[in-house]
Amino acid sequence: MSCVPYDGGKSGISVYVREVVKALAAQGNELTLICEPGVDGILPADVPHSVIHAPRWTGRAVFSMVWHLLVLPFVICRRRRDFDGFVICAANRRVCAWYPVCTTATVHDLANFHIPGKYSRMRMFYLARVLPFFAKRAQRLVAVSGATKADMVRFWKCRDEDVTVLYNGLGDAVKPLPKNAGAKSGASAILYISRIEHPGKNHVRLIEAYGRLPRSLAADHPLLIAGADWKDADVVHKAALKSPHADLIRFTGFVEQSGIEDLWSKAGFYVFPSLFEGFGLSLVEAMERRIPCACSNNGSLGEIAADVAITFDPESVDSIAAALERLLTESESERAARARRGVEHVKRFSWSDHAKGLVRLLEGNDLAPLASARLFGIPVAKVTEAEAVERVVAMAKNPLNGRAQFIATLNVDFIANAVKCWPFDGNEELWGYLRQADFVTADGMPVVLLSRLVRQPLPERVTGADLVPALCRRFAEEGLSVYVLGGEQSALDEAFSKLGIKDLKVVGLDPAFVKLDEPQPEIVERINAAKPDLLFVALGNPKQELWMGRNASKLKIPAMIGIGGTFNFLAGRVKRAPRWVQRCGAEWIYRVLQEPGRLWKRYAYGLVKFSYLAVRQLAGGWRQ
Repeated sequence: MSCVPYDGGKSGISVYVREVVKALAAQGNELTLICEPGVDGILPADVPHSVIHAPRWTGRAVFSMVWHLLVLPFVICRRRRDFDGFVICAANRRVCAWYPVCTTATVHDLANFHIPGKYSRMRMFYLARVLPFFAKRAQRLVAVSGATKADMVRFWKCRDEDVTVLYNGLGDAVKPLPKNAGAKSGASAILYISRIEHPGKNHVRLIEAYGRLPRSLAADHPLLIAGADWKDADVVHKAALKSPHADLIRFTGFVEQSGIEDLWSKAGFYVFPSLFEGFGLSLVEAMERRIPCACSNNGSLGEIAADVAITFDPESVDSIAAALERLLTESESERAARARRGVEHVKRFSWSDHAKGLVRLLEGNDLAPLASARLFGIPVAKVTEAEAVERVVAMAKNPLNGRAQFIATLNVDFIANAVKCWPFDGNEELWGYLRQADFVTADGMPVVLLSRLVRQPLPERVTGADLVPALCRRFAEEGLSVYVLGGEQSALDEAFSKLGIKDLKVVGLDPAFVKLDEPQPEIVERINAAKPDLLFVALGNPKQELWMGRNASKLKIPAMIGIGGTFNFLAGRVKRAPRWVQRCGAEWIYRVLQEPGRLWKRYAYGLVKFSYLAVRQLAGGWRQ
C-alpha cells in the first residue's frame, strides 16, 4: 500500500492514509506500507504490518515522483508473490509506470485543472500530461466523490464505467455533540481548518468577507484559522493584517490530533470557502459535531453539503459575506433543524465501507462499475431489464456497512420534481438523493430518447412495473426475501396472489401511513427486525425517494427501491397500456386517458419542464 506522499501528516491526504490504513488493518488484512524516508507510526506498533521505506534521496518531491513512477514497480515485482493487491492512496500525486499486481488508484481531486497557477509550470505539466497517462493504466480507478469522477471523465478522458466512487469516511475520533445542541455551549468562533495555501484554499476572500461583517457581529464571532503554512501563506497573513477586524482573526498553526477536540470546542460555526476540493473531510466532521456550516457551492463541497450547509460562490466576496451573515443570524429552530439533517446525512460516509470497497475491487468480486448516461447530474445506468435484475440481486447479496443501498427508477416525473432550473422550482434534497443513488434505471421513454440525443444512449427502458415481478422471480430462485412498505393491504395481497410465485419469501407487508415530517422510528424498527434482502417502497415520487434518502443510514438491510404504484398494476387495479404503446413511448397518454382529472396537470407540467431542461442539456450540457 503506497502511503506516499504523507505530507508530514498535515494534509487531507495524510488523514486519508491514516484512516484507510487503520480500517484495512481492523478488517484483518495483512498490510505492507510503502512510506517516505523517516515516516513511521502510521499504524501502532502492536498492529501487525511491515514497512518499506523509500530511499533517502527521495526526500525532494521531484525525486519521490521519479522513484514512485519508475523504481517502485520493480520493488513490487520482486515481492509480487507476497501481495494480493496494491493500493495507491494518492494517485493524483503519485503513480507507477506499470502495475505488476492488481492495483486500486485513488484520486482525490483534479484541482490543477480548476485553479490556474496552483503549482509551478513544471508540476502543472506533470499533473496534467504525465500523471494521467500512467494513472489510467491502473486496473481499478477510485474517486472519492462524484465531482472528482466527473473531472476524471472530463479532463483525463477516463471512461465513466472505469471509475468507482468510494466516499471518504468519518473518523472514529469525532465526538458528536448532544442532540439538543447546534454547537457547544459558549462556542462562538467561526472555524476554518485547512493548510494556509494561496489561492487554492481561498483564505484571502474569506478574510475580506469577514471584514465586511458589522463590527458588533464580528466581535461576537472571531475568525479562527487553523492549519500549517503552505504555498504563499504570507499573502494570507498580510490580508489578515489589513482587515478592519484584524484583532478578531487568529491563526493557530497546525494542530496535532491530540489538540483537535479543543479546537472544535471553540467552534460555534464552520466555514469552508476553498476554490476546489475533492471531498472536504472537515466539513463532514463539522456536520457530525452538529456545528452549523457554510461552504463553497462548487466541486465536491456542494455535493457533500447536500441541503445541510449554506452554500456560496467562493469567487465572490459578497456571496461569502452574505452566507456568513445568514449563518450567524439564523434562528435557533433553523440551526437545530440544520444540525439534525447534518447528523443523519454524514452517516453515509464510512471509512469501513471505503476500505471494504477497495478490497472488493482488488478481489474482483465487487459490483463492477456500470456505464451510465449522466442526465442533469443523475447517473442513469446503461442496462437492459435482465441486467438490471441481476444488478439488484447482486446488491442484495453484497450489503454495505452502515446504510441501505438506494435504487431509483427515473422517469419524467422524478426529474420534474427534483431538478431546479429557472424559471422552474425543484427539490434540492430529492435531486441530491438521485445524484448519489447507488443504481438508477430509466423508467420512461423520454429519458431514453434524451440519452440518445446527448450521445450517451441507454439500451432500453427499464420500468418499475416490469422490474418488480422479474425481481420477485429471481429472489425466489436465490432464496432472498422482500418487504413492502406502502400501498393498500388488499392490493398487495392481490398482487402477490396474481404473481403466483410460491417460493418467494415475503417477510413483511406494511401498509403504514408514512409522514415525511415525523421520524416514525417504529417503521424502520419493523423493517430492520424483519431483515429483508430488498425493501420495496410503494409511496410514490417524491415521497418514497425522500423517505429512502432520509432513512438509508437507519436501515440495516442491503437495498431498497422505490416502486410507486407498481402493485396496483400487478393487482390489475390499474391497467397498463398495450406493449406496442409502451414501446413507442406513449404510455403516458394512455395513463392520462384513464385518469384525466388526476393526471393531466401533472403530466403537462412534467413534459413542459422536461422539454425545457432537455433543451438546456442539449445546448450547453449540465453541471455535474
